[in-house]
Amino acid sequence: MTVLGCKQLDVHIGSIDVATKLSMELAPGEFWGLLGPNGIGKTTLLKCLAGLLNPVSGQVFLESRDINELPRKLVARHVGMLQQYTVYVFDSSVIQTALTGRHPHLAYWEREGPDDLQKARDALKAVELDAFSGRSVTGLSGGEARRLAFAALLVQDPEIMLLDEPTNHLDLRHQVQIMGMIRERIRRGGFAAIAALHDINLAARYCSHILMLLGNGDWIAGHREDMLNEVNLEKLYGCPVEMIQGKHGARFHPAEV
Repeated sequence: MTVLGCKQLDVHIGSIDVATKLSMELAPGEFWGLLGPNGIGKTTLLKCLAGLLNPVSGQVFLESRDINELPRKLVARHVGMLQQYTVYVFDSSVIQTALTGRHPHLAYWEREGPDDLQKARDALKAVELDAFSGRSVTGLSGGEARRLAFAALLVQDPEIMLLDEPTNHLDLRHQVQIMGMIRERIRRGGFAAIAALHDINLAARYCSHILMLLGNGDWIAGHREDMLNEVNLEKLYGCPVEMIQGKHGARFHPAEV
């Protein structure tokens, strides 16, 4: 069953062709990695898949329905997006910010109840911010703010996660923690996710499928084992890449010229 997909999608940003005639299907249990060099349009494509930007042509489908024909609140119950940057300008507590994830599930003027509050507490504990519950978000570090944004997404509890550089600002331990949580959520709950990533090895370790944006609208997509190789990665990034086979699978790093 396809939970999110697109058909013949043309996406541009300014003079850049992000993707031409892109057709793909995201099924429960799949974790897609979206790879491409800086400025290629990964964020723009994710926003199109979320229904936040309109493509030049083509359609995005949420469970076979055109996403642009659905009410935004309904979409938000099923699709959650973690934006690339997390900046908190207005003063609010950490727990109140986590609770914003429940807004798509509440009726107009309805306030959060005990169950909503417990979901927020559980999410903060999962990202190791439970001790920060009463603190102001304006005093958080970049990594703490990033983990809070992910906690709010957990509180939203969407079936589909669109994640724009989810490990941005995170140290190595928290990168592994967050990526592992995404993968386990997908495996246990039958959910799905697409994450724009710069770290090839995080994609190699955690993702089941890969979509590569090659430039000039060109793209390739498929299972991780078929996509992550020296030929494809050298074409993608324009530099030599060397593969090392480890006990947990292939890993990649820039090769010496």
